[in-house]
Amino acid sequence: MIKNKFKSFLQVFKRELDIIIKDKDILVIILLSPVFYAFFYGSFYMYKSENDVPVVVLDYDNSEKSREFIRNVDAHKLVKVSEYVYDFSSAQDRLFKMEAQGIIIIPGDFSNNIKSLKPAYVKLLLNTSRFLPSNDINIAVNEVAAQMRVDLRLKYYLNKGYNYGQVQGNIEPVREDIRPLFNPTESYGDFLIPALLVLILQQTLIIGLSESIAKERENNTLHELYETSNKSIWATISGKSGFYLILYCAYTLFFFAVPFYIFKLSFIGNIFTLIILTLIFLLSVVYMGIFVSSFFKKKIISLQFFVFTSYPFLLVSGYVWPLQAMPLILKIFSFFLPSTPYLNAFNRITKMGASWEHILPEFLQLLILALLGFLGTRIRMKLLIMKELNIKLNSPFFNVFQKIKNSIQKA
Repeated sequence: MIKNKFKSFLQVFKRELDIIIKDKDILVIILLSPVFYAFFYGSFYMYKSENDVPVVVLDYDNSEKSREFIRNVDAHKLVKVSEYVYDFSSAQDRLFKMEAQGIIIIPGDFSNNIKSLKPAYVKLLLNTSRFLPSNDINIAVNEVAAQMRVDLRLKYYLNKGYNYGQVQGNIEPVREDIRPLFNPTESYGDFLIPALLVLILQQTLIIGLSESIAKERENNTLHELYETSNKSIWATISGKSGFYLILYCAYTLFFFAVPFYIFKLSFIGNIFTLIILTLIFLLSVVYMGIFVSSFFKKKIISLQFFVFTSYPFLLVSGYVWPLQAMPLILKIFSFFLPSTPYLNAFNRITKMGASWEHILPEFLQLLILALLGFLGTRIRMKLLIMKELNIKLNSPFFNVFQKIKNSIQKA
């Protein structure tokens, strides 16, 4: 029995290989796209963080203190003072032309206020239509201003006759000790590249497999597939998806090794934990791809649908925007996407070194999705084969289902 099943699996597997070799669309999607997109999209974030964000300065004070402040801002790695301007309209013009991402305005009483121990204000206008550069400028200016406050207080107390040890507690009575964990450089690339790699794996796998399934429906060859499997639904599904699963297991190992090394991404977790989790993830994706694509009768429609889903799948995964901040309907929808639990667990394994007890909920969710996907795919494929062959399959469940369907139609 097992020998016959395996023989049927191999027959479908060989048939699928023949389809892939002859179909250039599928070949490009599953053989070229994963590697190309992995390095193409990853290269955007090669440097991972943005440095030398341009700002313009409008210095109404033009004093030694204001120039010192601007020199310190310019020395900060995140910001570069690109130009001094002499009126607000010129500064605004640079902002509108995107020649600068922020305007630093130093009022005319800046130096006098410092000397008279009054608050000295610096106005910062940011282009928040691009949140990353504006955040970098904000961080740099605040850090420079904080250091200047400390230096001024230190100088004041030293002039009063206090020694350095006495002054330390007065100038900084509360000192923060901030230690970034898991992404110490706080770079956008370290955050986004792993998610892009996972999305590339998921979407190219779904699109390639869906093209093959839709092609079977378009050419009315499901009955041939069924006959090749010796009328075994298990062999039909497993043989059809077997090559894709093996290929994408290889892609996964390649991604964990090569792009992670080239883009200097952290990987501090257990590789075997991630491999097991990834295998369940790929199974879930395979079954979801077969099930959904079985509703399309044209390859082009299947392709258009799954290409459209790439960005929405990333958005609703909870990776770039927290799930708790989404509407309930999107939370429910995200539960049925394999990328949602996988990205959550993947991020914690690779960056935080999480072990099995930390990712158990995500593992169980993926396991449930894989089982539901297999059952749904099995039912769907049987129904399609029944329709194409116009026969009753030897299954009590489907005989009952057919009777119920006939009763509803007669009513």
